[in-house]
Amino acid sequence: MDVLFVSANSADEYIDIEREQRTLQKLLESGNHSLQLLPAAEVEDLRAALSTNRKEKRFDVLHFSGHATEEEGLHLRGEGRHKEFLSGEMLKGFLQGSKVKLVVLNACRSEALAISLSEVVPSAIGTTRVVRDVVARRFTHDFYSALKVDRTVGEAFQAVLKKDRPGSDPAYMHAGSTD
Repeated sequence: MDVLFVSANSADEYIDIEREQRTLQKLLESGNHSLQLLPAAEVEDLRAALSTNRKEKRFDVLHFSGHATEEEGLHLRGEGRHKEFLSGEMLKGFLQGSKVKLVVLNACRSEALAISLSEVVPSAIGTTRVVRDVVARRFTHDFYSALKVDRTVGEAFQAVLKKDRPGSDPAYMHAGSTD
């Protein structure tokens, strides 16, 4: 599994992205896995990374950790303390023709974006509501732990849902194929 971990924090709404990154690094240390980091990501950084991925296989999972809204898309870093937005349509364009098989949007209320992205990648995961840092890290840990033992995306996702509190609405949703 080759993962591109894209992160962007906000000066206005800090989230503990570094701990999520650390969780993923520890999980991928063993085995035939790689992790490429794209911290404080800007739109051009992500475009370039996905463009390179078209030419040669470099990663098959795009994992985003940060903020998102349905209206604006992903919140990335701009010049100084300004936000830069990456719309769902623009991200779909970047992903079109890439070798990315799975997009994980560990960003609040990213359900609609994940559904939209599943039109150009086989599988996408998003959140149905606001999620706290600890929930995001737990999802990352449990989901990638399941993928590491050769579970399909669908099986890994179902394993995570089973660990959620009984009777609560799931914080995460899956769109696309379950392979």
